[in-house]
Amino acid sequence: MQTDNTTATNRDAAPERPFPDGSPAYVLAERCAWHLLEKKLDDVVILDLRGRSDVCDFFVIASGAADTQVQAAARYAQDELVRAGHKARTAEGMREGRWVLIDFFDVVAHAFHIKTREYFQLDRLWGDAPRLELTMEWFAAEEVAQRHPDLNFTSVRPDVAGREI
Repeated sequence: MQTDNTTATNRDAAPERPFPDGSPAYVLAERCAWHLLEKKLDDVVILDLRGRSDVCDFFVIASGAADTQVQAAARYAQDELVRAGHKARTAEGMREGRWVLIDFFDVVAHAFHIKTREYFQLDRLWGDAPRLELTMEWFAAEEVAQRHPDLNFTSVRPDVAGREI
């Protein structure tokens, strides 16, 4: 008798989670990405590490062209997230600005200088993780605005400019 090993493997594998989703950790990662984009960081990515890491559920990774830009964007994102009620466990690298890491337990944000990001290749290290590349236009979607009713996306949502979201 011949068995189908592929079927058994698929049945035993953990089901894939939808990504993006409305989980509190994903919503926090998306909010963090927005604040980094507000300060003009580039190549903003969310990696879904659920089931791949015991450290956190999501990485937010972004790049800036100058140390001062990385510092300012990371500080701004941290301040905005704290203001929204998310306390960071730790923040490292803020003084140097080459690689700032902010740990919000379920979400770890990495703001890199472009050259530092290229060197460490954190994206490639977690290359098997589902990946979502975000731009300002991502936040123009109605479903995103519904996940963040307290944020103002009018700068990327011309259809609602002048109206409360």
